This record gives sequence, C-alpha cells and structure tokens, in this order.
Amino acid sequence: MGVRYRVLGPLEVTIDNKPTALPAAKQRIVLAALLLSANRPVSVDELAERLWGERPPASAKATLQGYVLRLRRTLTASGVDPVRTRPPGYLIEVEPEQLDLDRFRALVAEAEAAPATVAAGLLREALDLWRGPALADVPSPSLHAVAGVWLAELRINALERRIDADLRLGRHADLLGELAGLVADSPLHEPFRAQLMLALHRAGRTADALETYRDARAVIIDELGIEPGERLRQLERGVLVGDPALDWRPEVPDRAVVRPQALPPDVPLVGRASLADELTRRLAEPSPHSGMPVVQVIAGMSGVGKSALAVHIGHQLRDCFPDGRLHATLSDATGPVHPAEVLGRLLRLLGVLGTHLPDSVEGRSTLLRDRLAGRRVLLVLDDAADEAQVRPLIPGDECSAVLVTSRNRLTGLAGARTVDLTVLDDEESLRLLETVLGAQRVAAEVEAARDLVRHCGGLPLALRVAAARLAARTSRPLSWLVAQLADEQRRLDGLEAGDMQVRASLGAGYRALDDERRRALRLLGALDTIDYSPRLAAAVLDRPPHRAERLVEDLVDAQLLELTGVADRYRMHGLVRIYAREQADGERDLAVSRALTAWLAAAEEAETSLPNAGWLPHLPGRGTMATGDPMAWFELERQELAVAIEQAAAEGHARHAWRLAAACEGFLELRGHWDDWRRCQERALVAAVTAGDRWGEARMRYGLGRLCFAQERHVLAERLLTQALELWRDDELSHAHALMALGDVHHHNGRLDLARRCFDEAAVGYASAHHERGVVNVGFCLGLVARDLGDADAARTAMAAALSAFRGLGDSYGQAQVLLFLGASHCKWGDQDAAERCLVEATALYRGFGDRLGELRCVRQLGHVLVTRGETTRAERVLTGCQRAFAEIGDLFGEGTSCWSLAELALRDGDERLGRRRLADALDLFTRAGLGPWQRRMRDRLAELPRSTPV
Repeated sequence: MGVRYRVLGPLEVTIDNKPTALPAAKQRIVLAALLLSANRPVSVDELAERLWGERPPASAKATLQGYVLRLRRTLTASGVDPVRTRPPGYLIEVEPEQLDLDRFRALVAEAEAAPATVAAGLLREALDLWRGPALADVPSPSLHAVAGVWLAELRINALERRIDADLRLGRHADLLGELAGLVADSPLHEPFRAQLMLALHRAGRTADALETYRDARAVIIDELGIEPGERLRQLERGVLVGDPALDWRPEVPDRAVVRPQALPPDVPLVGRASLADELTRRLAEPSPHSGMPVVQVIAGMSGVGKSALAVHIGHQLRDCFPDGRLHATLSDATGPVHPAEVLGRLLRLLGVLGTHLPDSVEGRSTLLRDRLAGRRVLLVLDDAADEAQVRPLIPGDECSAVLVTSRNRLTGLAGARTVDLTVLDDEESLRLLETVLGAQRVAAEVEAARDLVRHCGGLPLALRVAAARLAARTSRPLSWLVAQLADEQRRLDGLEAGDMQVRASLGAGYRALDDERRRALRLLGALDTIDYSPRLAAAVLDRPPHRAERLVEDLVDAQLLELTGVADRYRMHGLVRIYAREQADGERDLAVSRALTAWLAAAEEAETSLPNAGWLPHLPGRGTMATGDPMAWFELERQELAVAIEQAAAEGHARHAWRLAAACEGFLELRGHWDDWRRCQERALVAAVTAGDRWGEARMRYGLGRLCFAQERHVLAERLLTQALELWRDDELSHAHALMALGDVHHHNGRLDLARRCFDEAAVGYASAHHERGVVNVGFCLGLVARDLGDADAARTAMAAALSAFRGLGDSYGQAQVLLFLGASHCKWGDQDAAERCLVEATALYRGFGDRLGELRCVRQLGHVLVTRGETTRAERVLTGCQRAFAEIGDLFGEGTSCWSLAELALRDGDERLGRRRLADALDLFTRAGLGPWQRRMRDRLAELPRSTPV
C-alpha cells in the first residue's frame, strides 16, 4: 500500500494516491511533530509543548494519548498503522520515499557531487516538492518556532545552490527576473544580492550590477548598521576592475557523469499496482543473457494506459539505474518516427551534440551502444510501431534495460518478454473516477457513476476524458454526461471496434458543430504540424486573432483540440486530424498555403535579427508572427518548422519549402542542429528540382554544400557548391556567395591559388552589388590566404581592416569570425598577448550567440596560447578538456588541433616520447578527416624530431 506524507507545504497524507482527511488540528500537530523526527521517538514533553506551548494542562499526558489514539484510528481506517509507542513517547515509521522531506534531502545530497547540468535538474526537482511554507496549516507556534526556521533555511540553501548551478551553466540572463524578485522579497539576504550582481555582470549589465551593490549596502547599513559581507565587497571590486574570473566559462562535458533523467512526470495509477511491482522487479533483476539487456514489452490497445504505466515503472526504478533514465516517443501525428531521429534524440540526452551525429541508422546505433556500454541506464520507448523500429535502439550489453510500449506484441523482438495490458474492471474504474472527481461526488451518484463506467468500457483514456469534462463543470451532475454517452453516436468509443467506432464518435462531435467551427476543424486538420499557436491558427482560418482564438477554444471544449500546456499552444489528436481531412474538399490546399505563408513571413522576419543575418543569400519577407528573441522563437518552433517544410515539399509548395529551409539555416547553424539542416534542405531540394525552380535548387545546393563543408565532407561540398555556382551564373550577388563558400573549401584543403581566385571573383560581384559585408569578408579571407602564403604583414593589415569594418557595420558575427582567426594568427606570429585579447573577445561573442562549437574552438586556441607561454598546468587542463569535448561531439578537426597543441606542450616540457605519440594521434585524426594540409604539417613536425625517439 503506497502511503505518502507531505510536510513541505500544507500537511497531507495520501494512501494509494487518495488523500486522507485530518480535520482535527491537534491530530495534525501530533502527526507533523512525529514526521519531522521520522523513525525517531519524540518525547511526551516535546509533543505537549508542540500542542500547548510552555503551559500544558495538568491532563496533558492523558489528553495526548487520546490525540494519538484518534490519529492512529484515522490512519488505520485508511489501511496503514505507522505510529508506535516508544519511550519516552511516540514515533512514526516512515519508509524511504514516503516523506517528501526525506526525498528533498536525498535530491539535494545527490546534487552535491553532480555536474552542473545534472545538479540544476536535481535541485529543481527538490524545490518542486515545496507547495508553500512548510506545515502551513498546522496551528502550532512552538513547532513553527523550532522547525519552521530550519525548514525554510533548507529550502533557501537549495535555492541558492540551484541558482549557482544555473550560473555555472551560463543561464545568467534567464535568472535576472527570478533573482530580482528574490532580492525584493529578502532584501537583507546577501547571497541573492551576490548572485544578482554576478548575473547582471555576465549579462553585460555592469552598471546595473554595481547599482545592485550600492542598493544592498544602503539597505544593510540602514537596517543593520553594518557594512555588507566580504562576498559582496569582493564581488563589487571584481566587477569594477573587470576581473576575468567573474566571466562565465563553459564546463567541459564529461561523458562519464552525464546521467540524464528524461522521464515525463509520474501520474497516479489505478488498478495496476501488482503488475507495476512485477515489472519493476523484472527490470531491476540482472539480465539472464550475457551481452543482452532485459527487454520488457507492454502491449495493449490505444488508450489502455501503456504509457502511464511505463513512466510510473521508470520512476520506481530510479535507484536501480543510477546512470540515467531515457524516454523517447516513437510515433507522432504523422506515424512512426524514423529510428535515426529517435537515436538522435537519445544521443543528445547522453551528451552528444547534434552537430556531428552519424548520418546512418547503423552509425547512430553503434554510437548509442558505445555510450551505454557498462552503464546502468533504463530506456523507456513509448508507442513503438514494430520490431524493426526498436532493434536499433537496444543497448549492446546486459547492464541496461529497455521498457517498450506498443499496440503490437512485438513477438519478433529477440529476448523480449511481453505482457498484455487490459482494460480496468468496474471497481477499478470507479476508483479512477474518484481520483479526478473526489470520492464524495462519486458516492453521491453511485448508480450514475456505474453507468458512466459501463459506457466507457473500462478504457482508462475514455474514463479520464469523461472525468475531466465533469471536473470542468462542477455544477453538472454525473447523470448529465451519462445521458450524452448513452447515445453511441455521441460517445468516444474505441474499445470494441477500434477505428470505426472512433470515427463514428468523431463524426457525431463534428456534426454537432456549427458551420464556422466545422470549417475551423477541417482547415486546422490540414496541417501536419504537431502543435501550433493561436497566431498560426488565425492565419490558417483567415480570421482576426481574437475570433480565431474563440473558434479554437470552442474546439477545445468540444474535445476536438487540446491545450499542450506549453506557451499557449494547441494540439490536435492524430485520429481527429485524419477525420477532419476526410471531410475536407478543395479547401485543404488553400489552408496549407496560408499556413506556409504565415510560417515563411515569421521565419524570414526572425532570420533578419539573427547574429549571422545577412551572411546568406535570401529573399526578404515581412513577418507577422515572430516577435521578441529570434533565437528563442526558432528554438520554440524548430520541430514545427521542420514538419512544415516536409509538408510543403510533399504537397507541391516547392517555393515555400526552400524559402523556409533557407530562412532556418542561420539558426540551425548557430545551434548545431545539423540533422534538421540536412533533412529540411534535402526535402526542399527535391521539391525545387521537381518544380523546375532553378533559384530554389541553387539555394538548397548552396546550403547543403556549406553543411558538408562544416562536417568536413569536402568532396561533396565542392560538388554541391559548384552546381550552385552554375545555377546562379546570372545572379551576381548569389554567385558571389557561392564563390566565397567554394573558396573556403579550397582554402581549407590547401589549394590557395584556387581559393584566392574564388575570393577575387567574389569581390567583383560583391562590389558590383554594393554588398558591403561581402566586400569586407572577401578582404578578411584574402588576408587568411596571405597568412598561409607567409606574408604576415599583408595578413595583419587585411584582418585588421576587416575587423574595423565589421565593427563599423555593427556585425558581431563578422567580428567573432575575424577575432578567432586573428587570435590564432597572432599566436602563430608570437604575439601571445594580442592573441589572448582577440580570443577572449571572440569567445564572449560566440557564447552570446549560443554557438557552442565556435566558443569551443576559441577556448582551444586559448589553450595553445597557454602552451606558448609555458603555463603547463593550465594548458594541459584546458586542452585535455577541449579534446574530450570535441571527441564527444565528433569534431575530428577540433580533436586533432587539441591533440596537436598537447603534443607541442609535451615537447616544450621535454617529453619527446609523449610529444611524438600525440603528434601521431593528431596525424591519424587529420587523416580520418581528410585534411591534407594538416596531415602534411603533422608529418613535417614528426620529421623534425630526433629519430631515436620511439612513438
């Protein structure tokens, strides 16, 4: 029997997820005092003080016995009896996980040794346990005087630590509002003031940080008559002098400590306790087969509760899988998700950045097995279509375990055990209604409740939908809904006849709508996107925003749409979408066109505000939806934009497809979403070629060529860019863009004459088109060529001019690019101070863009500066971290350059054996990446070493 005690807020006791009433104040005081000392005796004197303060009545002992007796009766009536008599008083027996305070402490302790990414999540989970002031409804001044202070202090300490973790993760901008509120609520709490100062400083608001200190000092002197503490004073001094120690630096990820906890929230279950316990034990047990994990399948019809049961079991297994619990949904609105996409999601959760994920399913499956080897990780795979979809997701040894849900039994999955989940019986169904509606409401209309259960056929989804409708209408009796469900044409009935019954039910709901709402459902059903905003709905429906929102809300009330709970967005169930499309005539294509036009206007408007805006060929558009932070908008809409591009390509809207793909390219590049970049532009390329759209074809070949260059697939990059160049022969500006990209490929491969020829020709095109940014960029690239040809003076002059010009244009992205290469060049020329200044500035810019790869390359180059300065310890730490991070994301060039810098460090310190080995490792990495110039450089460096030094 599952009993839970909650003291972090109003006192609550739940048994099997049902609340146990404790109306008597004295019982709550006794229970609260016992819970705060769980599993330890609390003396009669202490309990008396909690009940009556310092002046207990003469009959205190006897009266207390009566209170304890009534408390035990209350709990026993609910099926538990945890209170025991133990001299010198009483104790309550509490198992692990039963008391929220114990759970809070365990999470905080677990966060102690965890990396910042994991610690922040653990501390958030801990703080989410708080529902308000501890024991808010327990009327005991004595108890609050003693326990209230330390409980509040526990929460404050956890909150400080969570904010510290967020600061270490670079989330300073996101913390500003929260910290400002905390300071306002607790003006004398110096740690919050210090955290607010640091967050403001890191967000570039140094003046506000110093104003925060001045305000803190004034308040503290006025209230306490003393100066602020040393932490605040030191922080003020650091901000004033620009102490670099206060700047944010990314923590280098360590794959060994990435322990993802990605399960959705747990939900109360009814009627599944014994099965849940059985499956929990089965998954926790060692695999009987060497080299094969435990694989458990939960099979059953739609809506029977497979997903909820799997998630619940996953939460029960937290301690059995200390290395993490992963969750992936294997089907979406359009059908089964491709295994490559699921593998990409799982690998991201395991710390692999998306910038260099393998392209093939086989490559990703191998990488997943490598990441999970020897680790205790639980994979929860929800809504699998068939065995072929699941097989690539199975780990390669017996350490992990896999829990799969599916409408099919998956009997062809080797080594898997399958359990069939059936509908609830009548008594279990009634209990499920009680969890939503409350026992009193169900008991008041027990016959109507039984009729409701019968109409729903024991299907948990149907029961929950019915209960939710009643919960939203507290004035309606249960019989009101029973009367509706008595008519089969009005009932969500998918139990006995599957799709046909669901379709009949949806038809009844559809016919109950007026013409305008029917039209709204048909048009919204035309979209493939999983969810959408009210603004997109307004565009699709061709109605003013307020009218469209009213129509959508009416469809929510009709159970034909649902709110997602995220950013005021709506979702249509896949079956509803299918039915809506069956009713549509010729209006569907127009609805899709309106949606794509709205997406395109918004994406192109957002694109113009990106840090790398203007660096790519594009056609301008006017925005209607995108507002605020363009990076945040793209991140929120990323998956929906990808679906929109796929639908546009598939349904003959080629121009929309490639323009959307082009508008997203800058964001996808900055964030490293290279899978999305490739998939969207490949789809759009096919559409453009099919439609005979030469400009669109050229733009997609150009984008894919840039992607291949970034992924070091230089042969394919050259081919694609050459094709774009030919298609853009009559478009002077776009032709120049393609020449620049092709020149980068030649330059990176050591073909300096070809690179210079491309850059010179691009310069003519840019000048003719009056494209100032392009002209500046050509000068910068020619400077790099001059550097590599040995003309340092020309290189310095060209790069300095480019940097000055980009500053004049206000182009931060261009500045970052120049500063990175200028810093590397200064390092090569021996001016380490200038190199450091350039690289520190570039690092800050890339960090501000959210460009992790650019930032990491700056840090690697800073590590090389430390090598040349002879700062061995710091250089070793920075470069080793960079090499590990580059290896983690699969960047062979970054890993190779890190290895080379470490080799030079070893040679500088006189360790020729280690230096030679590291140079050989770097040569191998550059060979695998196909980087000829770097291969030659490593071979030349190896040849310089004494031949007597073995590898």
